[in-house]
Amino acid sequence: MSRIGEQVTIASPATKQGIGLHTGERTAVTLLPAEPDAGVVFVSAGVELPATVDSVVSCERATILGREGTTVSGVEHLLAALHAVGVDNVRAEVEGPELPACDGSAREWVALLQEAGLRPQGAARAPGRLGRVVWHAAGPSWVVAAPAAGLSVAVAVDYGDPVVGRQMVWAQVTPEGFARELAPARTFAFAHELEALRAAGLARGGSEENAFAIGPEGYVGELRFPDEVVRHKALDLVGDLALCGRRLEACVFAVRPRHAANVALAGLLREALVAGAHTS
Repeated sequence: MSRIGEQVTIASPATKQGIGLHTGERTAVTLLPAEPDAGVVFVSAGVELPATVDSVVSCERATILGREGTTVSGVEHLLAALHAVGVDNVRAEVEGPELPACDGSAREWVALLQEAGLRPQGAARAPGRLGRVVWHAAGPSWVVAAPAAGLSVAVAVDYGDPVVGRQMVWAQVTPEGFARELAPARTFAFAHELEALRAAGLARGGSEENAFAIGPEGYVGELRFPDEVVRHKALDLVGDLALCGRRLEACVFAVRPRHAANVALAGLLREALVAGAHTS
C-alpha cells in the first residue's frame, strides 16, 4: 500500500492485444514498470512518446501522440485508467498504429492494471493541486478546472439530438469510483456519421463489440448506463487531463467536451501547476 504523495509503478509486466478502433489493424501494448519520475511513456518503433501535451499531434476523434513521424493513437482510455488507479510511472511498448480498442471503454485497462499489481516507489510525487481557476473555451466546448482536494469531474452534453437529449454526470476519480461510474462507458458514434468517418479512414475497426451507435430512432444495442454517452465523455476527459503530467487535484467542469478542448486545458494546467510549484 502506497502512502499519499508517493509515486507508484506497476508490479509486473502486462500485455493487451486487440483491434484498433480506427485502423482496424491488429495491435498490442505491453506495460512495463518504470523508474520514479519517468512518467507514462509510450514507445513505438523505438521512438519514445511521453504522455504529455507536448507530444499531442492530433485530436481527431482520438488523442494521438507523435514524434519523428511515429504516432500512437487512442491513448486516452489507458491514460484515464492509469490516472484513476494511481500509476505514475509506466512504459507502454506499442505494436501497431494505435492501442487496442478493447470493448470501447476503460474497463479492460483497469482489469489489466489490477492483474499487474501496483508497486510503491518511495519517491515523492510532484504537487498537482491548483492554486487558481484555469479554463478554456472553443466553440461549443468549454472546460474549467477549480482548486479542490482530489479529482472530480462534472460533465454535461447536449448535441441537439432527441435520442441523447441532455445528459449530465458527476464523478469522483478514485480507483473505486472510476471503475464503477466511468470505466465501463463505451465509445459511440451517431449513425449518420459512420459513412463519413470510414471514408476518412476512421472507425474501420468499430463494431458492436467495442462501440455503440445512436440512430434516428434510438440506440443500436443495449446500453450499460442510461447516460452512457456523457459518462464516456467524462472518461475521455480524465484521460486527456492526465496529459498535464501531474496527479491533478481539481474539480473539472466540462460542457460538450472534445479531445481538443480537453488537451488545451491540460496544457494550461501543466503551466499553472509548474508555475505554482516554483512560487510555493
